[in-house]
Amino acid sequence: MASHASVQERRDRGFSLVEMLIVVAIVAVMAAVALPNIGQYIRNYRIRGAAQDVAGALQSARSRAIMSNTNAGVSFVVADADSYRFVQEDLAGQPEQFSPLVDLPLGVRFVVAGATDSGATVRFNRLGGFCNPEAGGTCAAAVAVLCPSGEDAARCAREGGEAYVAPDPATPGGLVITLLEEATDLQRTVRLAPGGRVLPQP
Repeated sequence: MASHASVQERRDRGFSLVEMLIVVAIVAVMAAVALPNIGQYIRNYRIRGAAQDVAGALQSARSRAIMSNTNAGVSFVVADADSYRFVQEDLAGQPEQFSPLVDLPLGVRFVVAGATDSGATVRFNRLGGFCNPEAGGTCAAAVAVLCPSGEDAARCAREGGEAYVAPDPATPGGLVITLLEEATDLQRTVRLAPGGRVLPQP
């Protein structure tokens, strides 16, 4: 009977301090191994998500140009190093319509292109195609005002009007927008094929 009581008492005592310390050490080692990989994944996810959002905005501008059957078109505008919008220009007797500014995630920015015929805008037409205002030709002049007066204008004055939209060296007649994750120097691109298709980097 005494032996049975002693076994029961031993079972009820729980874990020893040594056992708890071993478990904590194992968890700490696993966390130390996993955290750098998790951080890298988050940074990759951030810039990949930013590129997908920019591609979505380009597609929205293209769809709006098709739906409104506009002659002058709808321009996608990189307003400054970390924000963008689209502008509908051809509205009968009305001023241009500016969509709200959309910010890139913290630490992600557009890359200034050094190529010629690079600018801050791309214009979509009613057939879903696009033209590069900086290249001239049949394309009308680029949007003169990237941000209307007020708070937006102050933001655009920082780094607005830079050459963020560049001719695509890999695809003649195409355009490319490059995004940079500053902490890791990771880059992602969003391309516009000559027919107007939006192609985010996979």
